Amino acid sequence: MTRGRATKWRQRIAVLGVVAVMSSGAGACSVHGLSFVQDDRIDITQPAGGATISLPFDLTWSSKGFHGTYAVFFDRPPMRPGRTLLSLVPPQDSCRTDPACPTADWLSSRQVHVTRRTALHVDQLPELRSSNRAADRHEVTIVLLDEDGRRMGEAAFTRDFIVDRRG
Repeated sequence: MTRGRATKWRQRIAVLGVVAVMSSGAGACSVHGLSFVQDDRIDITQPAGGATISLPFDLTWSSKGFHGTYAVFFDRPPMRPGRTLLSLVPPQDSCRTDPACPTADWLSSRQVHVTRRTALHVDQLPELRSSNRAADRHEVTIVLLDEDGRRMGEAAFTRDFIVDRRG
């Protein structure tokens, strides 16, 4: 057997080995408690997906059948389902000494806003682009909160947009 053919055989055996290992554990992996049903209770109406906008702007959305509180996250993931906004506060953060933690100021400084309205006026967003030539891409995520301030379910409604920093 030539050296090139031996190398190809070793590569094939390695690939087969990886496939065998991965498939042998596939039955042990399972997903429980997740809902894969499309949730259309929230429709983000402004800005349009992928739109280029200027600051300040109004984020707007419509709601079907939900008349509670919304948590709006810019450029960060929301808390896990069933968790409160307090779960966003690191254990060592001094905010935790305040019974009102997290306050609206603490949240907004971390690009999180809580509202009962279906609109949010946005004055500022941090600049995320890597250079002056790059697009300043942002993502907004809206989740629903129950009356205790816990995230309701797994549904998260997102929209990507670009902030025009020229001028």
